[in-house]
Amino acid sequence: MNIKELCIQKSKEFKIDIIGFTSAAPFSYIEETLLNRQKKGYLSGFEEKDIKKRIDPCYTFPNAKTIIAVGEGYHVNWHEEVPDRPYGKLSKAAWGLDYHAVLKNKLNQLSDYLQKNLGGDYKAFVDTGPLIDREVAKRAGLGWQGKNCSVISPILGSWFFIGYLITDIEIEPDYPCYESYCETCDLCQKVCPTNALCKDYEMNAKKCISYLTQTKEEISPILRGKMGRQLYGCDLCQSICPYNQQIPFQDKSYFYPLETSAYPDLEQILTMSNKTFNEIYGSTASAWRGKPILQRNALIALANNPNSHLVPLVQSFLQHPNVTLQKTARWTLQKIED
Repeated sequence: MNIKELCIQKSKEFKIDIIGFTSAAPFSYIEETLLNRQKKGYLSGFEEKDIKKRIDPCYTFPNAKTIIAVGEGYHVNWHEEVPDRPYGKLSKAAWGLDYHAVLKNKLNQLSDYLQKNLGGDYKAFVDTGPLIDREVAKRAGLGWQGKNCSVISPILGSWFFIGYLITDIEIEPDYPCYESYCETCDLCQKVCPTNALCKDYEMNAKKCISYLTQTKEEISPILRGKMGRQLYGCDLCQSICPYNQQIPFQDKSYFYPLETSAYPDLEQILTMSNKTFNEIYGSTASAWRGKPILQRNALIALANNPNSHLVPLVQSFLQHPNVTLQKTARWTLQKIED
């Protein structure tokens, strides 16, 4: 059994859904695209600022030889009735346990085993490295890029999280997936309320609802009005994708919204203490932006789906020490009154 076969075998033992391999050669072909996106103002600001670090693994791991890319599916079989109360929506990615911790743990298990049995050095990343995760996934053969800018796997659709190990061990690379199979389909572009998917295979990240639910920058009233009920993340462009329709559900209870809800109670969010926030959301991917951002999004969701019953609660935010919450509450009251 060679190194690659051993990695694949062990990845199954550690319950890693998909795995692929690519060299640690620079992703030079993407540099011009990144510069153009930067010039247009399409980058979210969450990325590594140094483009050289984004395209060359050796800036992060000087002796890098191979990148082992993995995918963790999260298309879980969960159904929840839409509640008869003011509610918001969480994307699937934020329902259960924080995927960063879940996938990082699996990568660490794999790297610990490889280091013990093969030697070498390894460094694990899940949304934390400077490289472009989707480019790593495509070049490692995990899937191809859809017009919604997500990587689409034939096994998991686009419902998967990406992680990777950089190592100084040489492993035979897989064939990259640079083709696309969207053809004339543009359903994802049509369903996006903010027109964030402005061209085929191009996204203005600052208009993406998922970004808007996470940013701490001021959101324009026009974009606020297009956020609907979203409290964290957005699944619209994935839910409508034809390639996701035939993907089987996975039985992963750790990604079920057991502590949270697919449709969180807006009143609960607007009244909860820091302790309650940590108890309910602390172990999820949505926790990293903090309670004020979730409450801001709850106010926006309420403005987009007015309920006069909660007017006194919204009014209480007019005196809130957080200026963003003050401003958002004022806007929400105007929308309810309209």
